[in-house]
Amino acid sequence: MKRLYYLDNLMIFLSILVVLHHVSIGYGTMGGWCYVTSEKLTGTTQIFLSALTGIEASFSMSLFFFISAYLTIPSLEKKGVAKFIKARLIRLVIPLLFVMIVLAPSILYYIEIHNRTTQLSWFSYVLQQNAKPYTSHVWFILVLITFELVYIGYWKFIRPHFSISKSLSDSIPTHVNILTIIVLCSGLTILVRQFFPLGQNFIGIEFSNLTPYIFTYAIGLLVYRKGWLDELSRKLSIMWFPISLIAATYFSVIIYLLSKYPSIVNKFVVGITWESVSLSFAQVLLCFGFSGFFLHLFGKKFNATNSILSILRENRYGVYIFHSAVVVGVTIILETLTLKPTIKYIIACILSIVFSYVLVGIIRKIPLVQRTI
Repeated sequence: MKRLYYLDNLMIFLSILVVLHHVSIGYGTMGGWCYVTSEKLTGTTQIFLSALTGIEASFSMSLFFFISAYLTIPSLEKKGVAKFIKARLIRLVIPLLFVMIVLAPSILYYIEIHNRTTQLSWFSYVLQQNAKPYTSHVWFILVLITFELVYIGYWKFIRPHFSISKSLSDSIPTHVNILTIIVLCSGLTILVRQFFPLGQNFIGIEFSNLTPYIFTYAIGLLVYRKGWLDELSRKLSIMWFPISLIAATYFSVIIYLLSKYPSIVNKFVVGITWESVSLSFAQVLLCFGFSGFFLHLFGKKFNATNSILSILRENRYGVYIFHSAVVVGVTIILETLTLKPTIKYIIACILSIVFSYVLVGIIRKIPLVQRTI
């Protein structure tokens, strides 16, 4: 398979969005994060950034799952099941366990030391935290492992007798097909949220948002098999991205209302109401429209590489693993400066991105680490 540099560049962009996402929450936008500074953003700035963060969250992780799925098949075909699983154990399981057992508890310990809310030793605190498994920001890895195990099971035991992709038409999906998928994904999202409301998680995984991840992963596999990537992303970009901009506007209005009237939150997260239905549908539209747009944009404008992009590509996965420590550290250090929260936020965004890449670049000089991240 010829290397698609635009997918590399798109994943660099997405990794930067992840860093900015957590910096934003750390400064008071909507969402969950391990450390939120007391110097929060307020007013219009807070609402605007909450809307941006929510829009970004609606498509960024789904796009990660799509790309991961798209790259799974050629890797599996090249390596075979045994070698593929061994490679994924090194690449996925080791970082997942490291974050869960060591890094995430250590960050929480640093926060508690900063807040003077614990007198435990580091070792005792880490042991205490590991009594309750928690994936922290690497929940994506655990979900991806689950998806890949399911696909390997299909590949090994079902595909030799029945191929899903071969049973489907080779024609590019029509807009009616796309709308059907969006409606189906939205409906299942609404159904799942009756059991797992927005904001609730299990060991760090928000099941309320799982349905679009399943759909985009499955679509990534199918798109690779059918060779639809360029044409489908173009179709989504031209037709569905403008519609998703309308959904983004509506989503922003919801964020504004939730900021001004917190008492109405339950209408959007509990039960089957027009509010909860419209929110789910808007988020799925954002997922498909923005994903198609960025795939098409990067395919047309950023399908090349250079020495700087190569360095960023090599370190992007490590940035996903280690950025949490950098974001928390930068946020806390900036609290010592006498600056407006908005200025601190901008500085935190820049420093968190730069220091995350620098830190990972240093860590990856360790030979064994390079095989892992």
